[in-house]
Amino acid sequence: MARFETERQAKEYLIGRLVAEAQHEGAPLTDVERKMLYFSETGWSLPDILEVNAEFERDYDTDEYERRILALATKIAHRDEISAGEDLDHWYEAVQKLSEGDHYLLVLIDKRLVAKAPSPRPRGDFIKLVLTAIGVLALAFLLSILLHR
Repeated sequence: MARFETERQAKEYLIGRLVAEAQHEGAPLTDVERKMLYFSETGWSLPDILEVNAEFERDYDTDEYERRILALATKIAHRDEISAGEDLDHWYEAVQKLSEGDHYLLVLIDKRLVAKAPSPRPRGDFIKLVLTAIGVLALAFLLSILLHR
Protein backbone atom coordinates (compact mmCIF):
# COMPACT_ATOMS: atom_id res chain seq x y z
CA MET A 1 0.00 0.00 0.00
CA ALA A 2 1.26 3.47 -0.86
CA ARG A 3 2.60 5.55 1.98
CA PHE A 4 1.48 8.76 0.26
CA GLU A 5 -2.08 8.68 -1.00
CA THR A 6 -2.15 12.37 -1.92
CA GLU A 7 0.27 14.90 -3.35
CA ARG A 8 -0.23 16.93 -0.20
CA GLN A 9 1.00 14.05 2.00
CA ALA A 10 4.04 13.62 -0.21
CA LYS A 11 4.75 17.35 -0.16
CA GLU A 12 4.41 17.50 3.63
CA TYR A 13 6.88 14.63 3.99
CA LEU A 14 9.51 16.17 1.69
CA ILE A 15 9.14 19.61 3.26
CA GLY A 16 9.42 18.11 6.73
CA ARG A 17 12.69 16.43 5.76
CA LEU A 18 14.06 19.66 4.23
CA VAL A 19 13.05 21.75 7.25
CA ALA A 20 14.63 19.21 9.62
CA GLU A 21 17.86 19.15 7.58
CA ALA A 22 18.10 22.94 7.62
CA GLN A 23 17.50 22.89 11.38
CA HIS A 24 20.15 20.17 11.78
CA GLU A 25 22.65 22.36 9.92
CA GLY A 26 21.96 25.21 12.33
CA ALA A 27 20.43 27.45 9.65
CA PRO A 28 16.67 26.95 9.85
CA LEU A 29 14.46 28.07 7.02
CA THR A 30 12.55 31.27 7.58
CA ASP A 31 8.77 31.12 7.61
CA VAL A 32 8.65 32.55 4.07
CA GLU A 33 11.29 30.07 2.80
CA ARG A 34 9.39 27.18 4.33
CA LYS A 35 6.06 28.34 2.93
CA MET A 36 7.53 28.75 -0.56
CA LEU A 37 8.19 25.01 -0.59
CA TYR A 38 4.40 24.62 -0.79
CA PHE A 39 4.05 26.75 -3.92
CA SER A 40 2.08 25.24 -6.79
CA GLU A 41 0.13 26.93 -9.55
CA THR A 42 -2.14 23.93 -10.08
CA GLY A 43 -1.95 21.67 -7.02
CA TRP A 44 -2.73 22.09 -3.35
CA SER A 45 -0.91 24.94 -1.67
CA LEU A 46 -1.20 27.15 1.37
CA PRO A 47 -4.14 29.58 1.39
CA ASP A 48 -1.84 32.62 1.67
CA ILE A 49 0.70 31.43 -0.91
CA LEU A 50 0.18 34.44 -3.23
CA GLU A 51 1.06 36.86 -0.45
CA VAL A 52 4.01 34.68 0.57
CA ASN A 53 5.18 34.56 -3.05
CA ALA A 54 5.00 38.36 -3.35
CA GLU A 55 7.04 38.76 -0.16
CA PHE A 56 9.53 36.15 -1.34
CA GLU A 57 10.03 37.86 -4.71
CA ARG A 58 10.46 41.21 -2.98
CA ASP A 59 12.83 40.17 -0.17
CA TYR A 60 14.71 37.01 -1.24
CA ASP A 61 17.30 36.00 -3.81
CA THR A 62 15.62 33.22 -5.79
CA ASP A 63 18.87 31.72 -7.11
CA GLU A 64 20.40 31.58 -3.64
CA TYR A 65 17.24 30.00 -2.22
CA GLU A 66 17.09 27.40 -4.96
CA ARG A 67 20.75 26.49 -4.43
CA ARG A 68 20.14 26.14 -0.71
CA ILE A 69 17.14 23.86 -1.09
CA LEU A 70 18.99 21.78 -3.68
CA ALA A 71 21.93 21.38 -1.28
CA LEU A 72 19.58 20.26 1.50
CA ALA A 73 17.80 17.77 -0.79
CA THR A 74 21.11 16.41 -2.06
CA LYS A 75 22.40 15.85 1.49
CA ILE A 76 19.19 14.08 2.47
CA ALA A 77 19.20 11.82 -0.58
CA HIS A 78 22.92 11.07 -0.21
CA ARG A 79 22.55 10.17 3.47
CA ASP A 80 19.51 8.02 2.68
CA GLU A 81 21.41 6.19 -0.08
CA ILE A 82 24.28 5.44 2.29
CA SER A 83 21.96 4.10 4.99
CA ALA A 84 19.83 2.28 2.36
CA GLY A 85 16.94 2.25 4.80
CA GLU A 86 13.25 2.99 4.55
CA ASP A 87 13.91 6.72 4.38
CA LEU A 88 15.30 6.33 0.86
CA ASP A 89 12.18 4.49 -0.27
CA HIS A 90 9.94 7.08 1.38
CA TRP A 91 11.87 9.97 -0.20
CA TYR A 92 11.55 8.55 -3.72
CA GLU A 93 7.96 7.47 -3.18
CA ALA A 94 7.10 11.03 -2.12
CA VAL A 95 8.93 12.47 -5.15
CA GLN A 96 7.09 10.03 -7.42
CA LYS A 97 3.71 11.00 -5.96
CA LEU A 98 4.50 14.70 -6.19
CA SER A 99 5.53 14.22 -9.83
CA GLU A 100 1.87 13.65 -10.63
CA GLY A 101 1.35 17.41 -10.34
CA ASP A 102 3.10 20.71 -10.94
CA HIS A 103 4.97 21.76 -7.81
CA TYR A 104 7.77 24.28 -7.26
CA LEU A 105 9.33 21.82 -4.82
CA LEU A 106 10.17 19.49 -7.72
CA VAL A 107 11.92 22.35 -9.50
CA LEU A 108 13.99 22.97 -6.38
CA ILE A 109 15.05 19.35 -6.06
CA ASP A 110 17.73 18.39 -8.56
CA LYS A 111 16.35 16.65 -11.63
CA ARG A 112 18.81 13.82 -10.97
CA LEU A 113 17.21 13.26 -7.56
CA VAL A 114 13.76 13.22 -9.17
CA ALA A 115 14.92 10.94 -12.02
CA LYS A 116 16.27 8.40 -9.51
CA ALA A 117 12.80 7.91 -8.15
CA PRO A 118 11.77 4.44 -9.22
CA SER A 119 8.65 3.87 -11.22
CA PRO A 120 5.72 2.91 -9.03
CA ARG A 121 6.01 -0.88 -9.22
CA PRO A 122 4.62 -3.19 -6.59
CA ARG A 123 7.09 -4.87 -4.26
CA GLY A 124 8.23 -8.23 -5.57
CA ASP A 125 7.42 -7.29 -9.17
CA PHE A 126 11.00 -7.90 -10.34
CA ILE A 127 11.14 -11.29 -8.63
CA LYS A 128 7.90 -12.32 -10.35
CA LEU A 129 9.39 -11.26 -13.68
CA VAL A 130 12.55 -13.32 -13.11
CA LEU A 131 10.59 -16.38 -11.95
CA THR A 132 8.31 -16.13 -14.97
CA ALA A 133 11.32 -15.96 -17.29
CA ILE A 134 12.87 -19.00 -15.63
CA GLY A 135 9.56 -20.87 -15.95
CA VAL A 136 9.26 -20.04 -19.65
CA LEU A 137 12.85 -21.17 -20.27
CA ALA A 138 12.29 -24.41 -18.35
CA LEU A 139 9.11 -25.09 -20.31
CA ALA A 140 10.89 -24.43 -23.61
CA PHE A 141 13.71 -26.75 -22.56
CA LEU A 142 11.27 -29.55 -21.63
CA LEU A 143 9.37 -29.13 -24.89
CA SER A 144 12.60 -29.35 -26.88
CA ILE A 145 13.56 -32.57 -25.07
CA LEU A 146 10.12 -34.09 -25.69
CA LEU A 147 10.15 -33.12 -29.38
CA HIS A 148 13.59 -34.69 -29.95
CA ARG A 149 12.47 -38.10 -28.59
